[in-house]
Amino acid sequence: MSYEDPFGSKAAEDFLDGAATAAKWPKVGAVVEGTVIGYSMAQCRDYDENEALFWEGNKKVIESKATDKSKPVMQLLLELQCEPTGETWQGLANTRVELPEDDGMRTAYVKGALRSALIKAQRTAKAKLEVGAYVKMTRTADGPQPDPKYAAPHQYAAQWTPAKQNPKHVAQFMSDDTQAETPFG
Repeated sequence: MSYEDPFGSKAAEDFLDGAATAAKWPKVGAVVEGTVIGYSMAQCRDYDENEALFWEGNKKVIESKATDKSKPVMQLLLELQCEPTGETWQGLANTRVELPEDDGMRTAYVKGALRSALIKAQRTAKAKLEVGAYVKMTRTADGPQPDPKYAAPHQYAAQWTPAKQNPKHVAQFMSDDTQAETPFG
């Protein structure tokens, strides 16, 4: 009953190439920023059961409790090219983990408060979701922690720069190396 993205060629590429490191905001004030290199939709999974999540009315249920009328709970996977940091964080305690061969690629799992911040940023910039855009996402605060088993919900602020105004994206098309790769070179 899981949702399969009909535009899932990106998912297939990630499977063969190895997916990017997840974007993390280990503490209030942490920033993740980079150029959008791709995006796709994926179904959310339950943290404990590792089952796909579905909407049953206005309540989330795991796949084994879903009905034919249930709708998948979706999230945006935003693929970013960031500056390599050589580190990431794991678990609720945000334990630092070294990434010796860090390529700077990160995947932001966009839902909830992060989704709201990105919508606001795009509206402010009068922009749309597009490859080449530059995004900066900052963890600004934490909400109340209703269950100590889970991290407190994060609050975010975001800034969005359209691709045509992103100097890193525009420079990619102006370099001599890129021109040599075109069939009209």
